[in-house]
Amino acid sequence: MTDNPTTSQAAPGWYPDGSGGQRWWDGRSWTDHAAPAAPVASAAPLERPRLPEGTRVDTGWVWVVSLLNVVQTIPLFFFDMSGYMRAIFEAELSGNAGSITNAIGGYFAFFAIFGVLGWVCYGFLVFAAYRDYKQLLAVGVVRPFHWAFAFIPYPVVYLIGRHVVLRKVSRTAGWPLWAHIASYVVILIAAFVWTFAMMQAILSSLPGYLGPYT
Repeated sequence: MTDNPTTSQAAPGWYPDGSGGQRWWDGRSWTDHAAPAAPVASAAPLERPRLPEGTRVDTGWVWVVSLLNVVQTIPLFFFDMSGYMRAIFEAELSGNAGSITNAIGGYFAFFAIFGVLGWVCYGFLVFAAYRDYKQLLAVGVVRPFHWAFAFIPYPVVYLIGRHVVLRKVSRTAGWPLWAHIASYVVILIAAFVWTFAMMQAILSSLPGYLGPYT
């Protein structure tokens, strides 16, 4: 360590002391105040380069993520709720406990199958997100939105994150995301119509059973 950092007119401050640390120069001489070396500035964050024009980023796997919820929901609309209610009424009127058990058993069997289908679709959705992530890497996307977000049981989370990242590297319109949102609207409308139709069918069949109950 020299008597001064540069010249005797050097301003007070921290200067390298030659041993990998810093020491305070008071303008005239070194003091006993020491400090570690100043931290090196961190590197700039890695930029995502733009993809070449025409690079295909919306492959079949992301469409699976986008529309699988429609496939999963379709079987629900084939459940004959009015038939189930008729079977319950008839079993109650006949006093046959076995008929009631069969009717209820069929109901739970349907929804057990529906539940298993839901888990299968969930697993396939996560796999599809993983394959989509790998394909984005293959076409040159740097740090695409991670596929593990597909474990959240709302595919829209993965699709939104994916779209945000891709907008930084390409001119994608994000059709899988918009199609997924549209599918929710279609499912909600279909569910409303189905529920209304089932209620109408059940209510129309009630007069035939009200007499014996009264």
